[in-house]
Amino acid sequence: PFMLNRILIDPQAFALKKERLHGTVALRDLDERTWSHDIADLSSELAYTLTGSTDRWQRPVLTLALSGRVPLQCQRCMQPIENFELDEHVQIVLFPTEAQLDEAMLADEELEGMLLEKELDVRTLVEDQILMSLPFSPRHEDCGNNGTLDEVNRDKPNPFAVLAGLKSS
Repeated sequence: PFMLNRILIDPQAFALKKERLHGTVALRDLDERTWSHDIADLSSELAYTLTGSTDRWQRPVLTLALSGRVPLQCQRCMQPIENFELDEHVQIVLFPTEAQLDEAMLADEELEGMLLEKELDVRTLVEDQILMSLPFSPRHEDCGNNGTLDEVNRDKPNPFAVLAGLKSS
């Protein structure tokens, strides 16, 4: 059913015209890979804002901001971790060729980059980002008192491991 909600943009035009798009996504509407493992309550909604711009080298950039509360399940005691707040802000630089992307990523390991496509599905972008933001194996610090967020182990998976996992699925 969520296929109806696809939001397609031309990423280069979106960036150059400095467009903005915002909305909310319900976890239950997202691709199963984003919530299948650790999410306790699928009625939760996340807000996103996608903003286009160019950087100082005039490269097209998409900035994705994601926020909301994701009710995760502790992988030890299987009780919910109520207050995992997602507050992500990622800048993605778009490159016309694989070679330019690789070169830029080598030069700057902090860089988030992707290949420029004619058409980008904003929803997939949001899903990928949610996936990279969630802790790999959420746990309370102390299951006895079901710790608060500060104590919740926030190990983030290596984004490349996540992407490798996506490619193989």
